[in-house]
Amino acid sequence: MNNEHVLNLVSAGIDVGTTTSHLIFSKLKLEKVFTPRGVKFEVTEREILYKGNIILTPLLDGQVIDYLKLVEFLKQEYQTAQISIEDIDTGAVIITGESAKKENAEDLVKALAHKAGKFVCAAAGPNFESVIAAMGSGAVNYSKNEMKTVMNIDIGGGTSNIAIVKDGEIVDAACVNVGGRLLAFDQEDKIVRIESPIRIFEDDIGIKFDYDLKISEVQKRILARKLAESLFEVLNQKIHSDSAKKLLMTNPLDYEGEVDEFMFSGGVAEYIYQKNDYDYKDLGKYLSEEIQRIIKETKIKIHEPTELIRATVIGAGQYTLQVSGVTTHVSDSDVLPLHNIPVIEPKINTKEITEKNVTNAILKSLDLFDVVEGDEIVALLFKGAIGGSYAGLTTFTKGVASALQNTIRKEKPVIMVFDRDVGNSVGNVMMRETNATKHIISIDEILVEEGDFIDIDVPKAGGQVVPVVVKSLVFSN
Repeated sequence: MNNEHVLNLVSAGIDVGTTTSHLIFSKLKLEKVFTPRGVKFEVTEREILYKGNIILTPLLDGQVIDYLKLVEFLKQEYQTAQISIEDIDTGAVIITGESAKKENAEDLVKALAHKAGKFVCAAAGPNFESVIAAMGSGAVNYSKNEMKTVMNIDIGGGTSNIAIVKDGEIVDAACVNVGGRLLAFDQEDKIVRIESPIRIFEDDIGIKFDYDLKISEVQKRILARKLAESLFEVLNQKIHSDSAKKLLMTNPLDYEGEVDEFMFSGGVAEYIYQKNDYDYKDLGKYLSEEIQRIIKETKIKIHEPTELIRATVIGAGQYTLQVSGVTTHVSDSDVLPLHNIPVIEPKINTKEITEKNVTNAILKSLDLFDVVEGDEIVALLFKGAIGGSYAGLTTFTKGVASALQNTIRKEKPVIMVFDRDVGNSVGNVMMRETNATKHIISIDEILVEEGDFIDIDVPKAGGQVVPVVVKSLVFSN
């Protein structure tokens, strides 16, 4: 039931991973809250409506994901859950691990997002995936409730996504190419799948991986041991081997505090916590055994999360959403949704706001990020007061319009994000006082930083709120 103070949204999460693909449906309850900076809706309850079946991610060959099989699987899941595309208000399609490197990955997520409902987010960078996995596994809530610092390691088929959570706040993230399905075999132990990161170990075991090549138990064990040891070099922030350096996908962790407990999620965690012993004919079971060996040898303390293999998909369906404040201005929503918009923060001296200062600050920021004004859609982030009176807002909006002349001429969206409840006022003044009269998106009360990327959905609940996904790529200091 939706009313003036409460909104209920149905959210879907779809994860196309290296090994498996699955979905969830959730109900998100949003309630209107009054903050020192204004009025906004916040998610107060999350309820899982349906936990989907898990399938092996279908491949046509080593480099292409079978889109038609995925769509057929999703259709069946929607029918089983008795949910239609029209029921979906928001959600995320994410493609993770080695699947994100496939030739048709980008086209695939866009097509799936279009097919699956009114989706906002359609991709996940490695650090963003670490964050939503930590949220979906329950590591964030556990850290908050217990006031502990925990490290969540989500180990899938192609990657291990790492997030450090202190007192419920994610303070660092990283990703390493360590997963259970970098190599897969048939019933005769002949190789049927090879992901490029595993090739760095060819010299170590004295063979060149090739399809139909038979691989021994000893060689599987050596590979798993080297993967596990490389992973723990990254976790312990003691990267010394060439393999760990080559497998690292992001900046290394640089958190300087102590970690109280380690938590493992993802498909390989099903083995670590003895929830599954099925052999998928890959390195997963061997990798889990090597990880358990290191845990025993180093005597690190581990805690079992509430979700294992479904951590990422639950994070995608329940934790990717923010909503704007109620003082938002969207002049026309036909340009929405928008995906992967970079956030740039012009450094404006709020004590001396002139049209020229605003224009120069915007152009300087665009230049710093190598953005040619008018060629690329960006979101301009403004923090602090930008003019309380009508005259002050007029000065500010004229400065913005002056800086974005090509954007306005080409009728591309003018996107502004504010940390206080001025979005509607700024949008209205801009339309009245400048030549920017189309595609103005002025949103507020979003927690976002320069360097993040955002997805913006169409307004919901009669225009009261605009759903936004903030995809932070770096969480270290």
